[in-house]
Amino acid sequence: MLNAYIIADRTLKKIPVNQPSDLTPGIRWLDLNDPTEQERQWVKQAYQQELQFVEELGEIEASARYYHDEQGLHLHLYFLQTLDHVSRNINVAFTINKGRLFTLHAEDVPELRTYYAYASSHPELLDDPMSILLGIIAVRTGLLADTYERLQTELETLGRDIFRGEERAMPRVLENLARMEDTNGKARLLLSENQRVFSHLLLSNQAPGHTDQINEILRDVESLLTHSGALADRAKFLLDSTLGIINIAHSKRLNIFTVLSVILMPPMLIASIYGMNFRHMPELDWLWGYPLAMFLMLVVALGPILYLRYKDWL
Repeated sequence: MLNAYIIADRTLKKIPVNQPSDLTPGIRWLDLNDPTEQERQWVKQAYQQELQFVEELGEIEASARYYHDEQGLHLHLYFLQTLDHVSRNINVAFTINKGRLFTLHAEDVPELRTYYAYASSHPELLDDPMSILLGIIAVRTGLLADTYERLQTELETLGRDIFRGEERAMPRVLENLARMEDTNGKARLLLSENQRVFSHLLLSNQAPGHTDQINEILRDVESLLTHSGALADRAKFLLDSTLGIINIAHSKRLNIFTVLSVILMPPMLIASIYGMNFRHMPELDWLWGYPLAMFLMLVVALGPILYLRYKDWL
């Protein structure tokens, strides 16, 4: 699917693309969402622009995610998506060539729609293709900051649940901690890549006129990386606390079984002795033999209980 945008009256306007003739020279941003081969050919014919295949966007080598060639400046960046509490990074390729921005991705990226709505009231983000790219990244960074604020709030709630010591809540707490750490890890990867790519971009010939915007993005990225590290440390502390509470509860259950075995062992010994089938057992003829055996078993059962309480082990 192709989404084309032009800049008119200092406003970003979306125009439909249904045929090759719709790809006019006035288009400043062309967004390609999982394009068909036919759509790729339209772009090639209209702008002589070779596009990568979406399957190639997942390459992780630095040289494959930021480079410059005869087809323009290329940046591959991650966009964090969370759906049904499951987070993942989506690769988006940005290409700036001949005064035009191309974005290529295999799935829908909500940040692009958010930027389109945001840019309508911020004409300073529309000076050129690099301004559009940096505006998209600024919107994404702002949404990522919102994600960290949400994670921080959830982490505080989990902390209160943990220190209440409610054993039944621990499985849910572990699940949420794992989910939050997974989201944080993917966001941290995104931020680290931003830090590397935009540091290189700052030194490129594309930077003049955009130095302030790039530096602002880098400052925001560094700030979020600090929050990411603090959140990871806090999550690790809460995870250790949760595992400690679970281990204590498990030890208490094992302690109960251990105490029961100690308490029941002497009565079982007495019962097993008098349960033997020998003809000549003098106690079998006693009138008070049975009550005496029961009393003896009660005494030897109470003895360990009193001793364990005396030692404060029970």
